[in-house]
Amino acid sequence: MAIGKTNGHLWAGYRVSSRSFPNRHAVMLDATTVAVMPKDAKDLEKNPYLFYNCIRVLPNAAVVANGSHSDPVAEKIAAGYPAKDAIALSLLAMDYEKDALDTPRIAAVLDKGQALLGIVTKDGINVSVFPLEEKECLMVATYEKTAFARLTVEAYSARDLAKKLYDLNFEKPVCAAGAYEDGGKFRIGVYNGPR
Repeated sequence: MAIGKTNGHLWAGYRVSSRSFPNRHAVMLDATTVAVMPKDAKDLEKNPYLFYNCIRVLPNAAVVANGSHSDPVAEKIAAGYPAKDAIALSLLAMDYEKDALDTPRIAAVLDKGQALLGIVTKDGINVSVFPLEEKECLMVATYEKTAFARLTVEAYSARDLAKKLYDLNFEKPVCAAGAYEDGGKFRIGVYNGPR
């Protein structure tokens, strides 16, 4: 998951990487929601964490997450909670995923010109606000990069962001999605790899 700023536009994106369940794709459900879902519904019997909204766009904010916690984060922001509180409360309530790998939950929010990243692991929680500078980009990932780290990505649209995240030099890319601030609104896009 990454947040960044390019040419004055804030953006946030998410990439799925998987050894166990690579048969998934990112689907735009409408102009405000991107879901990650298995191509074969029978995979849900093996792992209930395979289907979730990874992007939720609100009138003035965008939420990006690696699981079903995207919905409570978005609902809390819509109800008037500060973005930092919405992430922290949702991550605390849902905690890390109780799967074989104790998968951390991660989230990003773009709200009122600021960008936030959050992660909850088996060992703790971190939610931080970043007043991003031009061409600045930060990331967090579930296993290899659980501390917020610098990254070099410049994005010019939501789909461009999704493709660039998919193409990053990390193992086992499956699909990617992005939210990109343009003209005061957030646009969404997906990239599911080369056809």
